Amino acid sequence: MKILISNLKGKELLDIAMKNRIDKLISVYTNYNETSLLDQYMTKENIKISTTNAIEASKQLTDIIRPSKEDNEIYVATDGNFLGSILNFVANKEGVDYIYYCFNNQTIQMPRLSINLSKTKLKILKTLAESEQTAILIGKNVGISRAMVYKHINILMEDGLVGQTKQYEKYYLTNAGKMVII
Repeated sequence: MKILISNLKGKELLDIAMKNRIDKLISVYTNYNETSLLDQYMTKENIKISTTNAIEASKQLTDIIRPSKEDNEIYVATDGNFLGSILNFVANKEGVDYIYYCFNNQTIQMPRLSINLSKTKLKILKTLAESEQTAILIGKNVGISRAMVYKHINILMEDGLVGQTKQYEKYYLTNAGKMVII
């Protein structure tokens, strides 16, 4: 089954659905729920994203995409607003099949991007999700040397996933880091 998950309304949504012969539409929204042109043509599910917090919205969207992926082809179509941006991020993180971005009446099929985290970097992120930690403590929790901690932490900081406290003693997980490990 081809499932389209989207925050779009109107012509762009209709074009993507018809072009790809979508079987089911999952419409996500934050402030309103209006009917679309597709209501009469396909199974539709409306899901309200009940937060404007990026991390909570990421969790809710992940909970929509992950179970939908089982034995289905997943399409995501977004715009540039808050919900569209978070949906695009989660779609890439979850490895959906197709992603479309709509802006100024133009629809672009986007390349899928991936977040390449080694098992060690992922372990570091997960240990930092528990609390701020020093490099020594991270090394103990992850099972790597302090030199390796600094090597991985520097990359994670460049990627915006980890930050450093003002006293430069401890590291913490940024909001982007929190979104990656959902």
